[in-house]
Amino acid sequence: MMQLWKWIVRIATLASIAWAAWYWVHGPTIEQGSYLVLDLSGSFSEARPNGLVGRLFHQGHSLGEVTEALRKVRHDGRIAGVVARTGKLDCGWAQAEEIRSALAEVKAAGKRVVAELDVELAPASKEIFVASAADTVYVTPAAAPLLIGLSAHSVFLGGLWPKIDVAMQVEQVGEYKSAGDELARESMSPAQREMLDAILDDVSARFVRTVSSARNIAAADLQKAIDRGVSRPRQLVETGVANGVRSHQEVLVELGGKNAAPTVDEQVYSRVRAASLGIDDGPVVAIVHAVGTVQTGKSPPGGGSFGSDSIAAALAEAAGDKGVSAIVLRVASPGGSPAASDEIWLAIREAAKKKPVVASLGDVAASGGYYLASAADRIVAAPGTLTGSIGVVFFKPDVSALLSRIGVHTATLQRGRFSSMFDLDRSLDAEELSMVRSQIADVYQLFLERVATGRKKKVEEIDRIGAGRVWTGQQAFERGLVDEVGTMEDAVRAAANAAGIHDIDKVQLVHYPKGDTLVEQMAELGAGASAAMAPPLVTRIQALLGDSASLLTLEPGVAVVADSVPMID
Repeated sequence: MMQLWKWIVRIATLASIAWAAWYWVHGPTIEQGSYLVLDLSGSFSEARPNGLVGRLFHQGHSLGEVTEALRKVRHDGRIAGVVARTGKLDCGWAQAEEIRSALAEVKAAGKRVVAELDVELAPASKEIFVASAADTVYVTPAAAPLLIGLSAHSVFLGGLWPKIDVAMQVEQVGEYKSAGDELARESMSPAQREMLDAILDDVSARFVRTVSSARNIAAADLQKAIDRGVSRPRQLVETGVANGVRSHQEVLVELGGKNAAPTVDEQVYSRVRAASLGIDDGPVVAIVHAVGTVQTGKSPPGGGSFGSDSIAAALAEAAGDKGVSAIVLRVASPGGSPAASDEIWLAIREAAKKKPVVASLGDVAASGGYYLASAADRIVAAPGTLTGSIGVVFFKPDVSALLSRIGVHTATLQRGRFSSMFDLDRSLDAEELSMVRSQIADVYQLFLERVATGRKKKVEEIDRIGAGRVWTGQQAFERGLVDEVGTMEDAVRAAANAAGIHDIDKVQLVHYPKGDTLVEQMAELGAGASAAMAPPLVTRIQALLGDSASLLTLEPGVAVVADSVPMID
C-alpha cells in the first residue's frame, strides 16, 4: 500500500511539473477576440522592482509593465484591443506621453482602443491627453474630469525661517536655479517666472495641439472650452473630447455586441511570454535605471535614490557582458550629489568605449540627472520631460537662536581656522562664505565642462543655456541639449541601431542594477530601519513640499546639484 502511495505522489509530482512547463511555454488561456483591460491610474515606477526589498516597498505598477503589455498586444492575434480605464494619474508628462504613445501604437497595429475617463472632480489634463489616443473615449457616469488647463505651483520658505529662529544661508550659481529661490525667497523671482511661463506655454500648446488633432476639434474651440471650464461628463461629450457617457459594463457589451466582450486582466496577461508571440527573443539591450536623487555609495533599499557605486557597477557589468549589444540609461532624477553625478558620468564614458550608450529621459532628468545623462552617445527625451537645470545650490542653516529658545546650548573646540564652519549653531563668516562660493563655482565649471564634452559643444555655449534653467524635452531638443524627442522605445531603437540591430521587435531588454541576494537585502533593510529609528537633530526637509520636490539633506556644507522641478498639472 505504501509503495502505491509513493507511485501516486511521483505521478502527481511529474504531472505538476509537466503542467507548469506547459503553462510556462504557452501561458494562460486567452479567448479569441479578448480585450486587455488596463488600469491607468496612480503612480508608475520606472522599472519592475528587484528582489524582496524592492517588492516590499513597491506600490502600484511600473511604466515598463504597462508598455510591455501594450507591446505584446500589438503582436497577439487573440487580443482584439484594449480598454484603458484611465483614473487619476500621479505621474509627470513624460510618463503620460510614454503611455499615450504605446496606446497609439496599438491602434496603429489595427487593434481597437477604448478609453474610459474615470477621474472624480479633479484636473484631468494628463488623463484626457492619454485617453485622446483611443479610437473611442467614454466618461463614466459618476466621474467629473475637469478640463480647466494647466498650472505650476511653487512654495517659498523664505518667510518661515525667521519665525522658527533659523537663519538660512543660500548660495547658488544660475539665476534660474529655483531650489535656492524656494529656500530663501518669499516670492517668485522674475527669472523663475520667465522659466515657468515658458514651460507652461510649451506643455499647454502641445496638449491643445495633440488633443484637438486626435479628437478632430478645432484648436481654438478646445482652448475656448478650457477657458470656459468643463466639469461635467456631458460637457466633455459636447466639446468633442469624449464620445459618450458609459459604465464599464456598458462599454464591454458595446464591444461584444449582444454579450459583454471577453476580457483579460493585465495581471493575467503579464504571464504571457513575449517570446511565445515571436518577439523579444533576439539580441539583448541592457536598461540601466537611474531613478531618484543621486547619492554616493550603494543604492539604498526601497528606492527613492540611487548610489553612484551601484550604477557604475551596473554600467560596467552591462558593458563587459558579451551577450549585451547596447545600453540604454534610463534617467528619472532631479539630481543630487555632484561627486556622485560625476562618478556616474565617468562610468558612462567608460561603458561607451565598449558598447553604444543612449540616455532615455523620464519625467525629470534635471541638474545632476542631466549631468550624468550628458555622458551618453545620444540623448532621447520625451517632449514633456523636465531637464537641464545646469547649476549648483549650497545652503546652510543656523539654528542657534532656535536651540537657545528651547534651552539647548552648545560649545565648540577647534583646531584650524575653518574647522567649525559647518556647525549648525552659527552662520558662515565672510572668509568662509568666500571659500564656499569658490567651491560651488568650481563645481559649476566642472558641470559645464562635462556637459560640453558630452554634447560636443563649447563651454560658453552650454553656459548660455544653463544658468540653472529647466527646459522641457522639446525645448532642450531645440537648444541641442538632447538629440531626439521620443519615448523609451525610441531610445532602445536608437541603441539597437547603433549596435547594428534593426529588428526592434526581436530585442530583449535586461534590467540593471540586478537585485542583491536575499541575505544582502535583509541586511540593508535592517540597516535602513535602524537609521530611521535614530534620526539626527535636524534630518531632512522637502524643498517644494510637493510631489515635484527634490529631497535635500539639511546638513551644512552640502553643495547639491539637485533642484526642485515644477509639477505642471
